[in-house]
Amino acid sequence: MASKTGVTPNVLRASDLKSLCTHDGPCITITLPAYYLGTRALPYATNLKTAVRVVEQELLKQDRYEDREQLLAPIHQLAKDLEDCEGEPDSVIFLSPGMFRRFYLPGPVLPRTIVGWYFHLLPFLDQLIVDREFYILGLNEKHLRLMRYSDGQCREVALPYGLPGNAEAAGAFAAPDHMLRDRSLAGHSSGAQPAVLFGTSLERERAHERLHEFFRLVDQGLSKILRGEPLLISGVDYEVAIYRRASAYRFLMEDHLAGDLHDESMQEIARRVSEYARVQARKQAEKQLRLLRETAGTRTSFDIHRILKAAEEGRVSKVILGVGDQAGLQVSESASQEGLLNAIAVLSIRSGSEVFTLPASAMAPTGRAAASLRY
Repeated sequence: MASKTGVTPNVLRASDLKSLCTHDGPCITITLPAYYLGTRALPYATNLKTAVRVVEQELLKQDRYEDREQLLAPIHQLAKDLEDCEGEPDSVIFLSPGMFRRFYLPGPVLPRTIVGWYFHLLPFLDQLIVDREFYILGLNEKHLRLMRYSDGQCREVALPYGLPGNAEAAGAFAAPDHMLRDRSLAGHSSGAQPAVLFGTSLERERAHERLHEFFRLVDQGLSKILRGEPLLISGVDYEVAIYRRASAYRFLMEDHLAGDLHDESMQEIARRVSEYARVQARKQAEKQLRLLRETAGTRTSFDIHRILKAAEEGRVSKVILGVGDQAGLQVSESASQEGLLNAIAVLSIRSGSEVFTLPASAMAPTGRAAASLRY
């Protein structure tokens, strides 16, 4: 909803990270769980007013900012605007001197209020640093389906003009000049028994060749609109295998979505694709962590304090962070390990480093952080 503060929430996206990482403290991060009228959850305004009181106490205790009233004015106004709110999804508020932004979140959150030197972005990284935008091609001999995925949502995309939408339209399955059949006489006697017909392996090979040619035409046509953006394929295994052989496109994504998307809703496709992206991001993070462990040297570190110092100096090339759900209310992150990890993430993103996340348990026994340093 748009409020008197002038802030209209959008979904938090990966493109917002870099901007949020440029702000210095005091940085206030408030997460608000979803609220819908009639549920047991506390109303938005109630949670927000509680968070504001916590922020006021923390700023006073830390003596972090003199003009606290001016700093917190947008949140006070938002709390008033939300008093009659009947439904809102999970959201996060970022507030610092000269900046106030509110975003909706794609996943559930706990109520948290954190005052620190940087915005507390660590809990959102596993949703935001995965592949967020790419095309999806649903393979089907009778019906091609092209979609675009962006930050958890899918939309249909029209096929390029002149591209056949199915194999028949491309002439891929026109009947051959001669039906090649083998004959086998039924039963033990060759008298007047009817013959049993079965297709030859040659027919199957020709069908695959024709499907290969159809997919080659599709690949050529799509390359004109994909223009180097990633493409995720969906289909049954044999169709996917043929498409990969036929394709010259260099940006096909690893693996594929199994099954036919022809009859699935956009919402269901978006859910499946989001899960695929998270799985692929974890695989990539695990691969990076394995490489760091195998090539450990002077430019590799698993010490969280050394990595933080390198991040402050802009010397982190890539970093893997162990993240986990943090239950309860946290108001200050200055001395906590969670705060150190968040600082590494913010400073690394700020300097253009590659950032990966894994569950904290997957990082054992090397600790909660691993990094490759530039020098």
